[in-house]
Amino acid sequence: LLKLMQGRMAVDEGEVWVGPSVSFGYYSQEHETLDPGRSAVAAVRETKNMYESDAVAILGRFLLPYDAMQQPVARLSGGEKSRVQLACLMQMGANCLLLDEPTNNLDIPAAEVLEAALDAFEGTIILVSHDRYLLDRLVDRIVEVNEGELTTYEGSYSEYAERVG
Repeated sequence: LLKLMQGRMAVDEGEVWVGPSVSFGYYSQEHETLDPGRSAVAAVRETKNMYESDAVAILGRFLLPYDAMQQPVARLSGGEKSRVQLACLMQMGANCLLLDEPTNNLDIPAAEVLEAALDAFEGTIILVSHDRYLLDRLVDRIVEVNEGELTTYEGSYSEYAERVG
């Protein structure tokens, strides 16, 4: 679904229409948006023109250890790659975030930083996740996709779970 929305995948039938003012930021659980040969600092600086010290500070807010910031992304753990990708995403200036399992590989402190960053985000967030806690804290609408049909439920994840049993 997220790849269809971005035009990275063709639809079998129908069409995908995205408004002209929509600017996507995409988080892939496979970290495919990161260049494995670049450092974490370089990755953040590529998303927005900034000083190296600013990129270091941003990565620090996502709890990435300083020594990991200078290493090629390929050498980072899954959790460290997630932090780099999230730091980049929050600097892009997108007004619609497409998030594919953003809490995978994150420890509790990093997941809390992510939650705070997403809570402060003023645009639209389209989130695919199995993290019920994150869903309960952030969402106000659930769109269930089942056998090609979409059903919308207003409210939190807990309210959705109560309704569908």
